[in-house]
Amino acid sequence: MRGGPDVNAVMNETGSSADHRVQQFTEMFESCYGPVLAYARRRVGADLAQDIVAETFLAGWRNFEHLPSQPLPWLYRTAHFAIANQQRALARRGRLDDRARLLASSVTIPDHSERVAADLELSAAFRSLTEADREVIRLAAWEGLTAAAIGEVVGCSAIAAKGRLHRARQRLSRRLGAGMEQPGAPALIQRAATEESVV
Repeated sequence: MRGGPDVNAVMNETGSSADHRVQQFTEMFESCYGPVLAYARRRVGADLAQDIVAETFLAGWRNFEHLPSQPLPWLYRTAHFAIANQQRALARRGRLDDRARLLASSVTIPDHSERVAADLELSAAFRSLTEADREVIRLAAWEGLTAAAIGEVVGCSAIAAKGRLHRARQRLSRRLGAGMEQPGAPALIQRAATEESVV
């Protein structure tokens, strides 16, 4: 766990030292740290992921008595909210930077909203989906979650999550002009999600 947050520092922040609670949290931390870090890195990159992980596990420590027996979906959902907060803060900072640049110079900032389309048709198709569709596909392809766990992360029932995932895959399939049941389709979806994350 080199380079990761100090689990003892997280636990000491609240001042609790109950041995049983500390032991249980430590076991949960050690089993879930890797998946939560991977979840964050895929969405915000390595530079910002550690902040998300630290915030997520701090929330896990503070709410430890209320965590479900399988805490990973709860942690993913917490990380999802932390990422959303971070992205809002970065967007605000970006807007302030843009205003400062406009005030400092009369040169108009070029519009970069239209980026060059990716070479791979699959990456373009994946990016054309809504964020909600992309996220359920990412949760299935990257995190390997079941429909029930996906439902926990996105805040709906297992049946609704299964339906969302099915519809998202259908929409991706239509954009590709190929059936989702073709051999290698899951690998293609995962590759599209990966390429989308680094663009």
